[in-house]
Amino acid sequence: METVIQVLAQMGRATYREVAERLDIEPVEALNMLREQREQGLCDFADGGWFLGSVTDAKRVAFVPPANRALHGEAREPVDPAVIRSLLAKNGAMNTASLAKAVNRNGRGMTSAMRALERQGMVVKNGQGKGVTWSLPMAPTETAEEPAASATPAVTAAPELAEPVQPKDIAKIVSEIPSFTERRVTAQVVPTVRVISREIRRAKSKLANLERLRDAVRVVGRHKHLMQQLVNAEVENGKA
Repeated sequence: METVIQVLAQMGRATYREVAERLDIEPVEALNMLREQREQGLCDFADGGWFLGSVTDAKRVAFVPPANRALHGEAREPVDPAVIRSLLAKNGAMNTASLAKAVNRNGRGMTSAMRALERQGMVVKNGQGKGVTWSLPMAPTETAEEPAASATPAVTAAPELAEPVQPKDIAKIVSEIPSFTERRVTAQVVPTVRVISREIRRAKSKLANLERLRDAVRVVGRHKHLMQQLVNAEVENGKA
């Protein structure tokens, strides 16, 4: 592992944050190590940077921090939403790592940026955990508009009036029902409501009996062999 003296020898002049980044340690630890070396006369601080030697020996050169040198925790330029939308439109759903690599960001920063875009409704989060992907919101389809469009004429159209039932139609209906015409004089063709209700109850009773008979026939049909054996047994008993 390099020491702070070796780092300063290679970099010439650096801030304690740059030294911490180079040694992959906390900035506070790097600052304490630099102060210890300064007490021993091996380095010194001036003009915003640390360097080897002392202030009296160093050339007073204005320290200009290197451009585009992002340190841990420092803010970077925000992710351009247009770039993200273009990537998702071209490649479909993408995970955070792929997006971070495409826009030169780390994974943690990219996750925060994508969550911000999700809150704005620009992207959609798919899944949870490590398998999460990001995609563009679904565009509204035309099929959703078709029911509304087709329903418009139904609302505006005037409802058709039902044609009134003619007396001859009633007579025709009644004549087709034998229960209404049997044992009745010609003058009394149209039955009363009471008679109609009674015939309805009879029809329902007959229908229920027919349904029970149908179920019984089905059961018998499933056991044809058993029924044939019973019939044969009865025949043999009769002969005996």
